[in-house]
Amino acid sequence: MINKFHFSLDSTPSIQRYDNVGAYNTLRALMNRGENLTIKFFTSKDNKPCAWIESRYVAGFKYELQDSSLHGLINYLQNGIFVDFDINPTATEPLEANSDFQMEIFKMFVNAGKALQYAPLFRTQPKFLSAMLPLSKGKIIFRVERTDDLLNYLREKKQVII
Repeated sequence: MINKFHFSLDSTPSIQRYDNVGAYNTLRALMNRGENLTIKFFTSKDNKPCAWIESRYVAGFKYELQDSSLHGLINYLQNGIFVDFDINPTATEPLEANSDFQMEIFKMFVNAGKALQYAPLFRTQPKFLSAMLPLSKGKIIFRVERTDDLLNYLREKKQVII
């Protein structure tokens, strides 16, 4: 006995939006428990500022940032104080074209006089510079493009690069 199967393809595939509300709720739970976080900043494929967040017990996940959420996240990392900082996690805006969000955050900390820990230049790939900023409730890890201009800038700012 042969059954007839009806098979059709939907011509309009549904595009799923990223669940940034779920990401924020996860981040909130981690901060409420006082967990140490490891953060990496990046620009998403749709040109939004993002953080990759992980902890000792939770695998990494993407969180799309706004100005208020960036400041709230950095405040938590520096002071351990959690405030509900993102009232609308879905209201993220794309960056300007050709923006390097990670580099902007990196330079923000350098300009603020923060002492970053740099991987020795002989240990890293010639194309990249790796650095870490230890804070009271976690750390921020940077992997930025290494150029002579960047190295000169960091040395002018009294960052220890060897």
